[in-house]
Amino acid sequence: MPLVKKGEFIVMKVHSLDRFLYPESIAIFGSMMEGWFFGPGVIIKDLRDIGYRGAIYPVHPSAESIYGLTVYHHIGAIEGEVALAVVITSYRYVNDIIQQCGEKGVKAVVVVSDGFGEAGAEGRRMQEEVLATARSFDMRIIGPNTLGLLNNAQGFTTVPYEKGYAYAKNGPLSIVTQTGMYGPQAIALDDYSFGVSKIVDLGNMSDVDEIDCLEYLEDDPDTKVISLYMEHTKRPQRFLDVARRISMKKPILCLKGGISPEAAKAMASHTGSMAGDDRLYEGLFLQTGCIRVEEYRDLLDLAKAFIYQPLPAGNRLGIITFSGAIGIHCVDTAQRVGLELGKLSERSKERLLEVSHLLNGHPIDLGPASAAAGAEVFNFYTRSFEVLVEDDNIDAIYLNTYVNNLLLPQSYEGLLETMSKKRIKPIVLWSYGASEHYIREMAILAEHYGIPFFSTNQKAIKALGHMNRYVKWKNARIPVG
Repeated sequence: MPLVKKGEFIVMKVHSLDRFLYPESIAIFGSMMEGWFFGPGVIIKDLRDIGYRGAIYPVHPSAESIYGLTVYHHIGAIEGEVALAVVITSYRYVNDIIQQCGEKGVKAVVVVSDGFGEAGAEGRRMQEEVLATARSFDMRIIGPNTLGLLNNAQGFTTVPYEKGYAYAKNGPLSIVTQTGMYGPQAIALDDYSFGVSKIVDLGNMSDVDEIDCLEYLEDDPDTKVISLYMEHTKRPQRFLDVARRISMKKPILCLKGGISPEAAKAMASHTGSMAGDDRLYEGLFLQTGCIRVEEYRDLLDLAKAFIYQPLPAGNRLGIITFSGAIGIHCVDTAQRVGLELGKLSERSKERLLEVSHLLNGHPIDLGPASAAAGAEVFNFYTRSFEVLVEDDNIDAIYLNTYVNNLLLPQSYEGLLETMSKKRIKPIVLWSYGASEHYIREMAILAEHYGIPFFSTNQKAIKALGHMNRYVKWKNARIPVG
């Protein structure tokens, strides 16, 4: 087990998932091909490229070498200890390999191989056989039918697919999932301004499950926000207890698959998951404080607000927009997600009229005022923002900007710098314009200053709604007095 520094003390990590996330050596079983998009060769190349410091042992009955490493014909031929094994072979060989790993003293195995619980009755029987063999050696398994895991802080991965880019952006988000679609080969993680600390793909979840992972991440100092894609839980009462406790410390965003009967049937052939009534899961999420999201990318996109911004004190929203119609749309969306338009104080109203006689309402619509203001519109933005951030009747702020070849993203840099220095209320941003290029530039610049940028104004408002509901859930459980 690795030593980990916590404060001034060096402590021994003892959780069973350390064997997967911080292995000091790894044996990889499977076809040893170089330059292919899938397989042990991809893992070996990535481990060396990202600076993994442990020993790497390729294992195959006939191959001789791969990327300069000697291939062992049997795990028993390895002289050193093996902390973790990764199996990427036909399902027919998996149980024998687990047996060999157990005899070698391996205590953790990632089974990438498919053809098990997701493949029908015979696959479920073989999955139980593999699990029984593993348990006879006190061994833990992630999978089968999984990509395994990624630990950026450690420079470690078992993802067997070529990504096409080097990813080592460590950050505060950790992802637990029952699909490989949140792996770095499926999402351009490098395009996100924040980094990902850990990803664990549970696959069929025959042994290690989402509760094991949540318990691990609860006290993980590298994890500030947890995103969870789940199709089912085998331990609902334990999930209730664990997730409720963790939600008091850090937010858990959750996307639940298999809501409709048709999707539930498809889910059974994906990971062998058995669906329950979605109303039961909705009840679980409400009781645990898990933040239920709706779309595939929400587990990453909505995490930005929690990563970059403070939590709101209440649900009163302040809006600065370049379009009156956008402001109206924001108010409609706000009401649907539990927010209300804040009522500005009399002093705030006076301050806005000092900026421009056209700023006489809320949402603050800078469009008409900008027509005659010229470059002064950027000062209007900054002063309007300062009014909202200093008004006690406002708990969160939505800001909309317009970009084109004259109103360049860089022109808003002074505003963004001011917003970055005054992050005492959560702020979200959306931009529009006739150039997608300028909109992307604005997104990059905003998040450089820690202001989360969203692809639509509706998503931006929803993010604040999720933050508000999370705060309400936490506050309802904090004892008074």
